[in-house]
Amino acid sequence: MTKQEIRSRMLEIRKNIDEQIKKQKNLKIASSFIQFLETNSIKSILLYASFGSEVDTWMIFQYCINKSIKTAFPKVNKKSNRLELFWIDKIEELTPGYKLILEPSTSKRALIEDIDVIAVPGVAFDKQCFRIGYGGGFYDRLLLHKKGFAIGLAYEEQIVDKLPVLAHDKRVDLIITDERVISCV
Repeated sequence: MTKQEIRSRMLEIRKNIDEQIKKQKNLKIASSFIQFLETNSIKSILLYASFGSEVDTWMIFQYCINKSIKTAFPKVNKKSNRLELFWIDKIEELTPGYKLILEPSTSKRALIEDIDVIAVPGVAFDKQCFRIGYGGGFYDRLLLHKKGFAIGLAYEEQIVDKLPVLAHDKRVDLIITDERVISCV
């Protein structure tokens, strides 16, 4: 299958997960992610603003606020076709932006070098920690410059044995699902 065929199939699968089951899965993923933050004494994180059928990141954001973990969110710069990062203290600092995804409305710039953990969205992941996103390449370009851990968040249904990989595709270090943690470090 091509990346586009995999993307379409996985988006359909993810969209069709029952809402009650999805809530349980989100709780398990958030708990595992938070345990990773605690175990590794993480001080700063880049979260994505979950939307649609993506793994929910709002429980993680609330935890970070409560524990004073510096939290950044990405904003699409349409001119450079890259993600810019901004520190966020409260959800009210996010407004609809690129494709109506919530983005920072603050000017407190964050640098990728200052981020300990990057939560990475994806449509599909494989057991070698490669991912397929939505096709914009934003996270592949961002991960080129990472210093900390990149962690993909996915429902177990999004994991496949092997994805087609191109030279520009970047791996994450770990994938946290509702059933397991896949490590590639």
